This record gives sequence, C-alpha cells and structure tokens, in this order.
Amino acid sequence: MKNYLPAFFTFLICCFALHLGAQEVSKPSPVKLLVGGALELGGDRAGWVTTEDGGTQLIRGAQGVSLVTGVQLRLPSLDRFMLHATVGYKYWRTFTDGANVRMTRIPLHLTAHYFVTDNIRVGAGVLTDRNIRFNGDGLGENAEYDPSFGLKFEVGWRNLALGYTRMNYNRFGDRERCAGGFGLTYLRTISGR
Repeated sequence: MKNYLPAFFTFLICCFALHLGAQEVSKPSPVKLLVGGALELGGDRAGWVTTEDGGTQLIRGAQGVSLVTGVQLRLPSLDRFMLHATVGYKYWRTFTDGANVRMTRIPLHLTAHYFVTDNIRVGAGVLTDRNIRFNGDGLGENAEYDPSFGLKFEVGWRNLALGYTRMNYNRFGDRERCAGGFGLTYLRTISGR
C-alpha cells in the first residue's frame, strides 16, 4: 500500500487542478494541469540478457521514455517561481528477436523552477522511482528494485528542459546501481486559462 500513496496523492492534486480549472473565475488559476513526456539515457546496467547468437543486450538504469501528467503551480505574486509535481510511466525495451525484454517504472517528480528571463528557467527537485521492474522474458534474470529517491537539476526553455538526474537502484543480493543520467523533457499545460 505504501508504494501507491505518492501516486494517489498526485492523482488527488490533478483532480484538484481540474476542479479549479472548471470554475468560472475572472482571474487565471495559479494551478494548471500538465501533460508531457521525456527521454532519458545513462546509468549503470540494470538488466541484461544473452541473445541466441551469443550477444549481450542491456538496459541502463536511466534509460527510458516516459509519459507524464501532473500539475503546475505559478502564483501571480511570485511570477519568477514555478512548481511542477508529476507522475508518469517510464518504459524501455531492447530489440531482441522473439522476446520482449523491458524495464518499467513509475517516476514521481517535484521540481521548483526559477525564471532567469521570461522563457529561460533553471530548476531543482526531488524524485522517486517506484515499481522498478526488469523483465528478461526468459533470456535473462528478472529483477525488481527497491523504491529509489534522487535529485534532479534542469535548464529549460519554454516547454523543453534538459536535465540531469542523480539516483541509485538497489535490490537484495546485488550491488548499488547508478540510475542517474541526462534527459530531455517536454511539458505543456492544458488548462484553458
């Protein structure tokens, strides 16, 4: 049950944002719904398989494509500051013939941003990956990693951001594996005001 609490609270925040967006008010809401995606690369090998031809294919800890949703908070009195809270689904697979070798996880991010100019921002935040699973699909050992916590730093221009994540994955009977890396994120508000 503990693994689902952060996702549940993020869901509640998203519902609150939709509720605020549905109200008729003359001023724009400081809370807006976010949708987007990310591509991240890097980290230690978190899962690997040996193919039929003797080759090795691996998945690194940070590798993945994410689809995310969340909320943005931007108060008019603090126009240079912005806060993003997002939850997503991160997926990566190898191109192995006859097998679906993959790694999945649920990332939760809380990032504070400061606008240097009207379009350029810097940000820092905390994140956690939950339900971290590697599936070797019969070609390698399946693995489940413990929930992980880390830090995120990014530089953004409009809806795009280039970021660095620092995080480690752990599981019983294995060494600590780096799940940090570089990524490109695209987030867009979809609230009408």
